[in-house]
Amino acid sequence: MLKPVKIAILSCNHGHAKGYYPLIHDPMFEVVAVSITPGYEGGENMDMLAQLPQYSTDEELYANHPDLEAVILASDNISHMRQVRDAVKRGLHIFSMKIPTFDMAEYEEMIRLTEDAGLVFQVELEMRHHAPVYRVKELLESGAIGELLSINMVNYSHNPVWWWPWMCNPEQSYGKRVSLRPGDERFRGGALADHPHVFDVIRYITGSEFETVFGDVSPNIREGVETEDMVRVIGKLQSGAIFSIDPSYANNEHQEKIRVGVKNPKPVEVFLTAVGTKGTIISDLYGKTYQCQMKPTGEYYCAGLGSSGLWNRRTAEFYHCIRSGCKPTVGLREHYNTIRAMNATYDSIFTGEAVHMDEA
Repeated sequence: MLKPVKIAILSCNHGHAKGYYPLIHDPMFEVVAVSITPGYEGGENMDMLAQLPQYSTDEELYANHPDLEAVILASDNISHMRQVRDAVKRGLHIFSMKIPTFDMAEYEEMIRLTEDAGLVFQVELEMRHHAPVYRVKELLESGAIGELLSINMVNYSHNPVWWWPWMCNPEQSYGKRVSLRPGDERFRGGALADHPHVFDVIRYITGSEFETVFGDVSPNIREGVETEDMVRVIGKLQSGAIFSIDPSYANNEHQEKIRVGVKNPKPVEVFLTAVGTKGTIISDLYGKTYQCQMKPTGEYYCAGLGSSGLWNRRTAEFYHCIRSGCKPTVGLREHYNTIRAMNATYDSIFTGEAVHMDEA
């Protein structure tokens, strides 16, 4: 018989937090309680949690629910280290948002603490469970396009809407205020920090690590943002293939509701082009769920285009890792080199020089 995992959702101030509220209906989990960072009580979809005990601090939650088995760190990045230490002390399994921490000393501490305690630590990377990603990996491994020469990935999105301003706040997104580059008033923690998927997917589908990275930024296209919103990365993989990545906040976030769940003008976009000696793969990895087109009247017509992926595949995996003792697809060790490459890109932006990963 299925034994639900008793779990709590912490902070609820990450942009992806709302994706885990439906766990209240998932037979694999019993959502026991939530902590909500003050100021986020009225966030999007928070009404789903109305029947749960709610606390303004993690300490209050833990004091009232000693029978917990796991937690979801649905929090800003600066809170993760503290929350990992607290969870490990209580023997709780951990599901983290996509950036556990950018501080590599903290990252290594997370690895040590959770491995010594024998706890599951799974990292949220929803692109890993999109069918087109599996298919592209299969094609590359089969030699369908010959030897891979180059790969380009674009992850355009909006400057975070419902969880703004924390992705524009360097402390909450990067973990501390680190200058973007000399003479620039901006700090690390914007579009680059928000899009580890592109780095992870390239590592995953090619089976190769990054050898050299070079990053640059343009002036922001938005006002009042302390972090970068337009960024480009190029470099070389250890396999010899050339890569380029554009993880910019390039889509207009000034949207208007057309109907429930549908916004104008654009959704998140993730595209890939892989060029080999025998052919080319062009793929929409994200699978946009709607296409909105304006009629001559000024009204918008929306057409459904399919599913964007298996969002709940990750939480199902988390459940089976806890109950069966297996390892998650993306744990801390699997994600480690992605975070290193992102930090190396920030170092490149700061110095204006390419960074060789064996020297980073």
